[in-house]
Amino acid sequence: MNFPIPVFFISFVLFIIFFSFRRNRQTKSQEDANEAFLERERLANTTRKKDISNLDYLPFVITDVPLSSHSDDELAKQTAFLQELSGKKIINLSAYSNTDLKLMYGPANLNDLTEYDDNYHMLAAALLDYAQRASELEEYDAAIAVLEYAMRLKMDSSRIYLLLAKLYQKQQTPEKIRTIEDALSQMEESFASHVLPKLTAFHNGK
Repeated sequence: MNFPIPVFFISFVLFIIFFSFRRNRQTKSQEDANEAFLERERLANTTRKKDISNLDYLPFVITDVPLSSHSDDELAKQTAFLQELSGKKIINLSAYSNTDLKLMYGPANLNDLTEYDDNYHMLAAALLDYAQRASELEEYDAAIAVLEYAMRLKMDSSRIYLLLAKLYQKQQTPEKIRTIEDALSQMEESFASHVLPKLTAFHNGK
């Protein structure tokens, strides 16, 4: 006697076949990605050392920073830290992985480039911390001056631009927010598109 095969059984078998096919395809894709990564690493680790003396380093020196004359311990701490960074090589390389950097400049330069990138992020944090503390002390002109300096350096910390917009609003000069937008338009699109929408709320004191 022939018994009909239940529909749910057929569906279950088809599901198992589909699931197995999908898993195998994902496994193959992952294996291909791993092989590609290992090949890039192999090439990166055999790249000859390149000259990095003429990269687009930030021209940061402490004498260019319009610091406040206020006698505050936190401001003094940040000033001392900025003094340590003054004259060091500083560059933003956050868009690149270690493999990218080795392919571009050779593995022999990786430690130095990592240090220069760390200097960049420490500088951005120090300028922001200084401005925040100056703002807390109601040293608004000093805070704005430091943030505008950071903007001229095209630091890619969104908090710098948002704090500057907030202080322009506090100082009853919301029209100056246009200068922030102009500066952002000259920066990486991915960063600018992240910050620009957040500036809308600051226009006209809203």
